[in-house]
This record gives sequence, structure tokens and C-alpha cells, in this order.
Amino acid sequence: MEEPNSSEDPAPERMLHAETKNALRPLESEATRIVILASNRGEYVLEGLARSKLDSNRAQLLLGQRDMLARSLWAYSNEHGLFEAAENSLHMRLYRRFDKHYQTFIAAPSIAGGPDAGSAVLDTLLSELNSQLDRGDGYSIDKFDIPEEGEEPAAEMYMLYHPDPPTSVREIDDDGKRSSIYFRPPGEAMIAYTPSTGRVHVRAGSRQLRHAIAERFIKTALNQSYSNQPIDFQAYDISRFLQGFDLDTPDLDDVVVVRAAVIRVDINIGNLANRLSVATTIKQDISEIIDSQPGLSKTFARAIAIRFVEIAVQYRRAELRELQTLDFTLTDQNTSSLLSLDDEFERGLGHLLLRHWKILREGREAGEAERTAVIPALLAIWDSKATKVSGSWLRSRGIDPDLLMDIGFLVPAGWQEEEVLDEDDELGAVDAGIVVRLENGQDEENPRKLADIEISEGQVVIDPDPDRYRKYRVRDGWVAQHLKTQVQHVFDAPNVEELSDNLVFLGTLDVDGSRAPVYLARGLDQEKIRSAIDTQLRARHNLGIGLVLQAGTGLGPCIAANVLTSLADHIDTTRPDITLVADKLREVFRRNRLLARGGQTVELRRAGNNLATLFVPGKGNITIDGANRIDVLQRLVDAHNMGPMPMKTQDIVRGIAEDQSMTNIFKQPLWNKLKANFLRSSGKGQWEIAS
Repeated sequence: MEEPNSSEDPAPERMLHAETKNALRPLESEATRIVILASNRGEYVLEGLARSKLDSNRAQLLLGQRDMLARSLWAYSNEHGLFEAAENSLHMRLYRRFDKHYQTFIAAPSIAGGPDAGSAVLDTLLSELNSQLDRGDGYSIDKFDIPEEGEEPAAEMYMLYHPDPPTSVREIDDDGKRSSIYFRPPGEAMIAYTPSTGRVHVRAGSRQLRHAIAERFIKTALNQSYSNQPIDFQAYDISRFLQGFDLDTPDLDDVVVVRAAVIRVDINIGNLANRLSVATTIKQDISEIIDSQPGLSKTFARAIAIRFVEIAVQYRRAELRELQTLDFTLTDQNTSSLLSLDDEFERGLGHLLLRHWKILREGREAGEAERTAVIPALLAIWDSKATKVSGSWLRSRGIDPDLLMDIGFLVPAGWQEEEVLDEDDELGAVDAGIVVRLENGQDEENPRKLADIEISEGQVVIDPDPDRYRKYRVRDGWVAQHLKTQVQHVFDAPNVEELSDNLVFLGTLDVDGSRAPVYLARGLDQEKIRSAIDTQLRARHNLGIGLVLQAGTGLGPCIAANVLTSLADHIDTTRPDITLVADKLREVFRRNRLLARGGQTVELRRAGNNLATLFVPGKGNITIDGANRIDVLQRLVDAHNMGPMPMKTQDIVRGIAEDQSMTNIFKQPLWNKLKANFLRSSGKGQWEIAS
């Protein structure tokens, strides 16, 4: 490299040539920030914030600079807080729908908006966050008004500065000596409240911190109830590449896209254990390569699934002359390498292109009718307690995954690697792979793609729907939040309280002049969960006979002196308003509340071979799981209804579970419940129904 001519080069350029690359890196990073804010969108935001935040003389000084770059540089040097606020506003409008950057929460719209800067409400917010996070002092908050821009409504932005947990870094000096520096780094969070829509966008360093800030802001600053309902999300859908790999180059502001191409693609062939990858460079056309190889295009046409895509984009920025390349990847598990790029401009460009190519799937808020229509599906998902569900699981329950993805409850999570068939399929427990074939039918030019299950014994089960092998991640917490929000509107006195992970108190329902407590429960088809819920409900007997709405279809009309019914049976999905179900709930409560008290006679009602409910007048009811237990109780019920008369333990268990004690048969927790409420001992080793 030739030495610069000192007589022609200005001093700053000589300085740049003299410095090392590492020394200039911080300067380059700060210069990039200034250039990005000098774009058209950045200029608009900076001007709007200046007019609302600065006094008239200061604002005029900023706006009177000669061009956009000069205004950005002036703000960086003289009003750094304003500069950072403009950066955050620009960043939010690019990335607010991505879970790794932002989370969006629901609040109510407001004409008055949020609290003003310096208000006592914000002081209270800071005090509560200080107490909750427990990181010491050093909190501050400032407010900026973001102007309306195109379809983007006006918003209020709060910059929250907080202490991060202590950390350390290793340092090396010019002599090569290494040392550690311990410090408490400053943390920064951004809260953007849109009064016209009620949306609250929060950017912070972790998901836990975002939730904590959102909850405190909505409850304290807005004086509203906090909701975790899912809205404003995006997902990557790469299934379009099953139809081809062509990508067009759109016209964009501030950048010219010269070429965009898929340079690598991974597919599954034959079954999901077999993976085929084809890769090339941006100078080649991957479609031409595939078509040029004998049999390869037919292999791609028969692909079961597309798993991985790499895209390269050649572009030229308006302020730079050289051609640059953006390279990023996408997977079928809803991940992208774009989110890990250091260059904010390239992250924004990549997502802008994905949106143009319709690879980026836009989430939306559910309509009133949809909110009711999806409840049966959400009940089934919540009842299962699954963090991931398969397409076959959803299909067997008549659930449409597309709608649940559109409104944010499910996220694509790849494909099942294998399918296990059980005795219900009359094949035994065997592993099954997927084989895709093409069937021409009446249209030879457009063959239909079918999937066959090929099991290890060589048998084939035809399946016309390959999507059954997709996997979906359930968005944690949002399903439960939606159910609580929708269902509680039915009740006369809603008061949601989470009693456990499986039991929620919803409020009370007026029935014939009295208030019946109402609960939402899940997992009642599992003995341990049902027993735990039974215990919790018995501890609340002072509230009177209640109504338990179960998310699943556990058997029995009652549980722990409460009426039991499946919520899905009472929802009319053709109506937009779920409150219409209230009268049906009252009817089922009236019909079964006598049974909940124990009925009129001692009775053991069976529901299949392994489940039964014992009814004892005045004592209530209890559900029993297990054939031997049921047989033992049946003998006691028969003895009571014939006499009544007590029975010796050896007579009760004869031929059922001989040489076992009652404690061993029922296990301690259940046996304690039976002794406390339903059975009594009339002498040593003798038992009878306590009526």
C-alpha cells in the first residue's frame, strides 16, 4: 500500500491511515450509527422527537443543519439522549415483532396516554422495579413522543435505564499484560406505548426482564390489568421453496439489490432420516444445477420436507460505491441467522426482503369469532400440558394448525424424525418412516403428493397428508392466558386466581340466588393430577358446591363435592360471544349438584373398567382409579345397601388383593381421604360406609 500524499490528504485522513484496524473499530461503529440515523426514516423520527422534546431554539438549531448527515451528527454530539431515543424508535419499527428483540403486550387504548416525564407515577414505577429486581440504585426513566409515520400510529416511548448484574472482562494492555476489570454495566430497556391501540412494546436484555417491566408498567404506569395474551409475532415459513428457488430483486429505498439467490438447500428424501443437501455460490443458479443432474430434479419433486435454506444477497448502499454481500440462513424450526448479525442495517435489509418474498409470516390478533372458535383446540392443547405437538396429534382432534399459527399460539418446530405406531394400529410397537410418492390420477401434469408410512416389518399404511409429521411449539403461557381471559367473561363475579399449575379459580356463577365457585382444571385423566386437584378442592369446601370446568374429557359427573363438566361441550363455536354458554353451565350444575352432595343413596358409579365414583349422601363423592380398588369399594357399598353391616378386612379383599392391607391397596393419601369422609371403622379390622 502506497503512503498517502501528506500535501493532499487532510489531517483526519492521515490519522485514519496511521491507526490500526482494532483502534478504529469503535470509531467505525459510532460512525455507522450516525449514518443509519441519517436515512429518510431516521430523519423523520429525529425531526419529530426534536420538535416534541427540545425547546424551540434548540430544535431550530438542530433542524437548521445543512443536510440529514449533519443533523444526525449534531444530535449525536450535542443531544445524545435525543439521538439514542431516535435510534430506539427506528429499531422498534424494524424489529418489534421478533421475540429475540421485543415482546408485545396488550393494554387498553387511552385518550390521555401514559404518564408524563417526571411524574410521581414514574417515580413509583422505578421504585417498584428497584425492589423487584434487587440490583441496587441507579434507575432513571425519560419519555419521548414518537410522531405518526404512514400506517404507524403515534406512540409514547419511555427509555428506562437500570443497573445490570455485576460482571467482569479481561483486558490486555500494549505490553501484553492481562488483567480483569469488574464493573456494574448500565442496562437499558425501552417501553413504547401506543395509546390508540393499547399495545405496549418492550425491549430488554432477557425475556424475564421484558415480562417484569411490562407487568409493572401496565399495572403501575397505566393502572390497568396485565395480560400475557399473544399478539404481534412473526415466523419464518420456508415451505415455498418446495415449489422453486427463484427470488426477485425489489426496488428499495437507500439500497440497490443487485442479485438474490438460494445458495444451499437441505431436503428430506424417502423418510425424515435421509437428508440431501445441494450448495453452490451466488454466481450460480441452484435450479439450473439441480435440473442439469440426471434424476436430481425428480428427487427434489419428491421431497418430504425442506429443512434448511441459505440465501445470499448482493447489494449496494446508497452512500457506498462497493458491492456488498449479505448471507443468512433459515431453518424449518423457525430460526434465522439474521438475528445474530452485528450489522443493524443488514438485519433490517434481510427481514425486509423476507417480508417481500412472503417467507416472513405475519402474526395477527384474533377476531372475536376466532377467539371463540379456537377455544376447543386450545383446551385440548392446554389439557395435554405439551410443549410441542405434532401434526398428527392436531389432525386427530380436528385442529387446524394454520389458524393457531396465524394468531400466535403455535410456532413451526420442524418435523418428527420417526412415528411410533402402537397396538391400536394392530401393528405392535414399531418405528415408522415416511415415504412420499406421486400419484397422477386424472391430471398427469400436476401429480398429487401422497405420504406412506413404511414400518419396520415392511407393511405400508397410506397417508395423504404429509403435514401430519410436522411439529409445532406451543407458546408457553399464552394458551392458558387466552383461556382465562375468554372464559372469565361468562361469570357474574370474575376473579381469576391460579391455585396450581393445573387448577384455576375463575370466579362465581349465580345459580338460583346463590353463588357457585367455578374452576378450570386440566389433566383429570391422570390419577396423580386428579388426586391433587381433589385435595385442593376439598380444602375449599367452605365455598360450597362448585362447578369444575375441565379442559379435557376426564370421566365422571363430579369431583370433590363439585359438579364436573367438560368446557368444550358448552361452547357454541358458531357464535362470536362465549358468554352465551352461561345458561348451559347453570343447567348442568342444577342437574348434578345433588350428586355432588353425595346423591340420595350410597352408590358406586363405574366409568369403564378402571374408574368409578363413590357417592355417599351428606358426605359428597370421590373418584377412584384402579380395578382392585373399585372391587373393594363395591363390596362395602353392597354390604351397606343390604344391611348395613361392617366387614372384616380379610373378607373385603378376598379374591381381589389377598394378604394386602387397605393402606397398601389404596395408598396413603387416598386411604386418608376415604377414612376422613366416606368410611368408618366399627372395630379393629372392620370397615363400613360412613353414612
